[in-house]
Amino acid sequence: MKLYTDASGKFQMYIPLDWEYKNPSYYKTSSEDKPHAFGFYDKSIGAFQLSCHEVNQHINNLITSREEPIQSSDSEKLVFNEQFIRSEMFHVYAFSCAVDDHYIFATYTVKPNAHFTEQIKIELQEVRNVLSSFKFIKEPFRQMVLVQRRFNLFMSAIATIMDLKDKAVKKESYIEYIVFSANHIDALLRLSLILTNQLKDKNNNIEIALLFQNESDKPILERSIYQKCLDIGIISNSLFDRLEELYKERNKVIHRFIITDIRTEDIFNLAFSYQNVIDEVESIILSLEEKQINQGFGVWGNNFNRKPDLDERQLLQSRIRDKHGRLPIKKD
Repeated sequence: MKLYTDASGKFQMYIPLDWEYKNPSYYKTSSEDKPHAFGFYDKSIGAFQLSCHEVNQHINNLITSREEPIQSSDSEKLVFNEQFIRSEMFHVYAFSCAVDDHYIFATYTVKPNAHFTEQIKIELQEVRNVLSSFKFIKEPFRQMVLVQRRFNLFMSAIATIMDLKDKAVKKESYIEYIVFSANHIDALLRLSLILTNQLKDKNNNIEIALLFQNESDKPILERSIYQKCLDIGIISNSLFDRLEELYKERNKVIHRFIITDIRTEDIFNLAFSYQNVIDEVESIILSLEEKQINQGFGVWGNNFNRKPDLDERQLLQSRIRDKHGRLPIKKD
């Protein structure tokens, strides 16, 4: 199972590894009026949707008419009321729960001719399992939950970049490799700033501005990240100079290939230079991780395992697939 946290930080729940978020983009905040949709990567037979709304007069009247109890978010487990609604067009399983000042409403909808098949039984049981893990987050804890959500997405994106780099090498697409490597270095250096600040301040704080740039946010550019890392001693002057040189050469490839004397041959050599720098930056990250493990605080301070088990590897593969989106999966 993998943890899903909605973009507002109001709720979390565990969904199966082979489920995806079906709304247009997992990485964009959905309208408050639009329900969250989930299902198998491969086409689901039924449709599962869930909404979480603050109680208004209409919802309050609904809760009263249904005689639903107001449950506490402090409860170990929320209990959902379940109803089955049959029509000529659809069969609907409806689930509802009033918790604190919010109302959760979920539906699992199937066509009558598909109902009672073995696959529907499997999907319906998965829906019930997901709802049994549902946790409503109180206002004081939402920011903390959102920071953790963003960190998880950040780390998943790093893994996805590594997957894309591997594919680029197999295709001998070295321009792709350079672009993804520049992203990779930028992300690792941002991570190094977070780990270093945690070690310095002896806390678990994460600066979300380093992890995520919204459409309206003022960007923290990669060269400013290089400078920040140099200023606090994460990287040496020599490494800083190489990063600056890679930045300039990469821009020739992407923006000025035609109007400079750079050759296709040079692109391969540049890709090789990028990998050498990545190896050096990764050794810096490894050193910071070791310090956090030994000191017992920060991102890697507790319960860190360098050898992930099968479940953790499957979770990472699922996160990578989520980041890729709905691309066709090619079988090797």
